[in-house]
Amino acid sequence: MSKTYMSFSVGFTANSPDNLPERDGEQMYADDVAEEMRDEVNAALTAWYQQRGHQLLACEPTVG
Repeated sequence: MSKTYMSFSVGFTANSPDNLPERDGEQMYADDVAEEMRDEVNAALTAWYQQRGHQLLACEPTVG
């Protein structure tokens, strides 16, 4: 059986800095929003991989 590498992307439109809340007392920017989303997606995928994904994937998924 052969293995197949696949990927997909997530697109988003961040609010302008004027409409973003502060984080740790500092202004948030679009890069901060992307970083927070990346961390959340990575955490969700890690949990899924531990529960079921290890049965479906040849190795743990990566979030870029």
